[in-house]
Amino acid sequence: MNINECFLSLSRSLDFSRHGLMRHHHRTALIAVKIGRAAGLPEDEIFELFQASVIHDIGIISWQEKTELGTFEIDAPWQHCRRGYELMCHNVSLQHLAPIILSHHDRWSGGNPSGLAQDHIPLASRIIHLADRIEILLVKTPSILDQRGLIMKRLRGFGGVYFDPALITILEEMAYNDSFWLDIISPWEKECLDLIVPPYRMQMETDYLLDIANLFAQVVDAKSSFTYRHSKGVAAIAKFLGKQIGLDEKNCELLEIVGLLHDLGKLSVPNEILEKPGQLTPSEYNLMKQHAYYTYWLLKPVTQTFPLAEWASFHHERPNGRGYPFGRKGEELEPNARIITIADIVVALREERPYRSNMSWEQITKIMNNLTVVEGLDKDLVSSILDNKKALDYIWSGLS
Repeated sequence: MNINECFLSLSRSLDFSRHGLMRHHHRTALIAVKIGRAAGLPEDEIFELFQASVIHDIGIISWQEKTELGTFEIDAPWQHCRRGYELMCHNVSLQHLAPIILSHHDRWSGGNPSGLAQDHIPLASRIIHLADRIEILLVKTPSILDQRGLIMKRLRGFGGVYFDPALITILEEMAYNDSFWLDIISPWEKECLDLIVPPYRMQMETDYLLDIANLFAQVVDAKSSFTYRHSKGVAAIAKFLGKQIGLDEKNCELLEIVGLLHDLGKLSVPNEILEKPGQLTPSEYNLMKQHAYYTYWLLKPVTQTFPLAEWASFHHERPNGRGYPFGRKGEELEPNARIITIADIVVALREERPYRSNMSWEQITKIMNNLTVVEGLDKDLVSSILDNKKALDYIWSGLS
């Protein structure tokens, strides 16, 4: 697994906003790594800086919060830093990034909730803070080279207050090169990052991928109070179904990872649609339907070892070909993709929604049996669900 590719791809999900898909995380990472290299950081710290910068806003929940953070001077920017820190602290594979995430808006002069100031703020945090604010200052017009002087003047004015003055000095030298600015706004920021970030490949370890999947599942599920345990529920039931049909432990673990990531594309859906207390309009439903398509393309580059993107994004496809977004049918849907579909439907029915209360097993049984006839859901998988209600109740009660 290419870890760089994994982080770059998954981080795109953090850039959905009501203005479309931003490029904030990739651009911030590119600026940060360029500054880190100019500052002489060793390769291992460059890679850590890349990882932290490309997911630095992991603690943001709402699009409104993203909009507020788009202002250069923010009175109190630390709430999402604390949320991101807490997410990282509970993640075995990524907890080393927690202190960097916590302090990525800490001001050089102090007065930060972390209690840190000046050189006591992690260097990576200081670099990300500066890189983040540079990216925020970029506008579409005029030319980036025409913006350079104004941006540097603005940053210079906050040296020693918001930003490490030594980093401002380093940036002054870098700012003379046109390519520094042109790289940031070019459509090839990924290629630019590939050139300057140490390549990191590893055998695909399920524990590591499970940690990353859990992290992004928490971000997705935080979008709505009605789905606060949806991804975890799909993951747990998919793993249970895998065991029921005799899959080995490795495949069951992969199903758990897929379940955690299946709704990653929902970060593209406005909260007002996710929490609408009534029927969606055709236009709103079309926006909702796009999430499975985005899930596919966000996950496609992550690993070539198994069809993660297909198993995850096909959860609204149906064997009769009337699903979305790809219209797959019959044998085009692998057994593991069908498992995720069944798990997703069952969990959705178990959950409360803004337009209805959660359903009883009697109601779920009736709906599942009907979907088996009408849409061609796998009868054996549906039977495995309906024959194990007590076990599934136990699993559900253990989800927090």
